[in-house]
Amino acid sequence: MKDGINEIIGKKIRGVVVSRNERREPENQVFIVFDDGTYFEFYGSRFTCNGGVDRGDAEVAINYARHFGAEITQIYP
Repeated sequence: MKDGINEIIGKKIRGVVVSRNERREPENQVFIVFDDGTYFEFYGSRFTCNGGVDRGDAEVAINYARHFGAEITQIYP
């Protein structure tokens, strides 16, 4: 797991976005959306994660996943 996961310690989770894309990598994505206007992404057929926390809310994370052709399967606001 990358060191960026340490950036989420102490953050308050506002929501979670889960997406699946059978046509293109990343096949699976989970975005943890925080109340400070950031989110963290886990992705892959075997989950890994991005290098750090990104700016954006649930809508930004959803649009990012859809940009790669993913189907958003579950949204927890």
